[in-house]
Amino acid sequence: MRLIVLTCLTMMAFASNSILTRLAIDGGHIDASRFTLVRVAAGASVLALLIALRGGGLPLLRRDRLPGAISLAVYMVGFSLAYLTLDAGLGALILFGVVQIAMFAHGALKGNAPTGRQMTGAGIAFGGLFLALWPGPGGCGPGGSGVDGACRAGVGCIHDHRQAFG
Repeated sequence: MRLIVLTCLTMMAFASNSILTRLAIDGGHIDASRFTLVRVAAGASVLALLIALRGGGLPLLRRDRLPGAISLAVYMVGFSLAYLTLDAGLGALILFGVVQIAMFAHGALKGNAPTGRQMTGAGIAFGGLFLALWPGPGGCGPGGSGVDGACRAGVGCIHDHRQAFG
């Protein structure tokens, strides 16, 4: 039951993030680059608070943190820019499809073979991505989807980097 509650809270947080981003950027209240800076500052502040509450330290200037930092930067900039051209639903499809592909590609490069369940999930995600990006009515152009895809690949790299380094 705890896992279900935490999963629901996480999904609500992701949905809220998308809604707030769309309201801020589409409403003309802030541009995409400033919104990204606000997100970075807010995230850094919360991280600093959590570390202070735990009584620990966080060595920032370590070489093994660079891939995660670059991946996070690609994600955050792409996320904000993609909201200028994509609907939230399409962004979610691109999110799940590209994150799956990025994680499997990274895992394959590391020598990890995906399980049958993972391949089924990837097939469903890739199928949805393929249909969403198909040219014609209802499809989207390569501009917003390409930016969003790049940022979602960053998410996949962040996830795989965190698994590799703990």
